[in-house]
Amino acid sequence: MKSLVILAVLFVGLNIVQADRPKTKQVLSSLNNLRPRYREIQDFVINTLADARLNSSSKINVFHQDVLMVKETFVVQGILKEDALLFQINNQPKSVDSICLSFVQTLVDSFINLAGTSYSNCITDVGEQLNGQVIKFYGELQQDETEYLGIGLLDVFKGENIYNDPDRIQAKLADKTYNLEQYPEHMKWEMYDLVHAFGKNLDSLSYKYIDCMTDGEQLLNNGFSLAYTHMDTTCKAVAIPPPSADVESTGPEYEAAASLPMRQRKTPQQILQHIHQKLGL
Repeated sequence: MKSLVILAVLFVGLNIVQADRPKTKQVLSSLNNLRPRYREIQDFVINTLADARLNSSSKINVFHQDVLMVKETFVVQGILKEDALLFQINNQPKSVDSICLSFVQTLVDSFINLAGTSYSNCITDVGEQLNGQVIKFYGELQQDETEYLGIGLLDVFKGENIYNDPDRIQAKLADKTYNLEQYPEHMKWEMYDLVHAFGKNLDSLSYKYIDCMTDGEQLLNNGFSLAYTHMDTTCKAVAIPPPSADVESTGPEYEAAASLPMRQRKTPQQILQHIHQKLGL
């Protein structure tokens, strides 16, 4: 009789446990229903981040085009001005002191080399700053990717027991279901803002680079102006008409152009606008 009572109690206990099993199965069902939503969000995140990377790559490409075109423009202008001055030196009458002219040529060579160092410093600095901006930008992308792709479908089981208290897991799943509905849209705008800010930062670097190059060019122009002054005053050289309009102006006209005050220089925005028009951007 005693054995029958024990079996009856166990049977009642089993019935109680079995009464909670449907909730356990419901947790598994909820997980399977939620899994496709995770896949959908993961695909959305990957595509959104891919678009952000492509857009950032395009901006970096334009930045490189701008920087290289600016460097080419300034370097070529320096060569043209040097050629114009050397043309004056090489075509002076024999009556002009050749030793004095050689001093001027050495002076010009020094100014050109100094400008080359200045231009190299400018592009080296902007290259390092670009690297910093890219590392920061992709670090933010990586952080977002980890956040959105690692949103934890399986972490609902942490510290829980699906047999003992399935309701707690189900509550976590309900919260996740709500949160998952919120993810995609605001992420798209976050990526847009992130890429837009990245582009603005690159524009700022371009302006700083152009300012640096323009400062170096101004020093070079001052050097050319000084060289022409020495040719005229110290060496008693005469102005030789250039062979074509492709060669830079010389003499007093050149000096006036070379010594323009800083406030009359083109702004970085104007220079970039001209470059973009030339490149068809």
